[in-house]
Amino acid sequence: MNYLLNFFDLLEYDPGEAGIQLPIVLHVGQRFASFDAKLDTGASHCIFARTYGEELGFDIEAGYSLTVSTATGYFIAYGHYVTLSLKDFTFDVMVYLARDHAFNRNVLGRHGFLNLVRLGLIDYDGKLFLSRRDEPDSEG
Repeated sequence: MNYLLNFFDLLEYDPGEAGIQLPIVLHVGQRFASFDAKLDTGASHCIFARTYGEELGFDIEAGYSLTVSTATGYFIAYGHYVTLSLKDFTFDVMVYLARDHAFNRNVLGRHGFLNLVRLGLIDYDGKLFLSRRDEPDSEG
């Protein structure tokens, strides 16, 4: 059986790099932080380095506390509402900012990104096809 999906946009990335890096922007009012984040289908939430939250003016620890378990242990992050942009896509979501200043990973996970999009992936070509989840799948 064949399936047809239509996508709104194509993002190209370097398949030779470790992970799928995507350029994102976080906005709060007139403040913004731009950086690359890795697409992580195993991450339950979007989690970013504390420094980006500080750029946005957040009191990090005043956010919603979350204990994140990993294969090697756990860490604490705090949730804050932002506008997350990736190319022509914009979402108002809660993202989590790591408590620890040494945390330097930025991931786009299920809640706050993957649950809001439809994506297609051809990794060997470095192509990520993207649409909002609420856009029609196909014509007619």
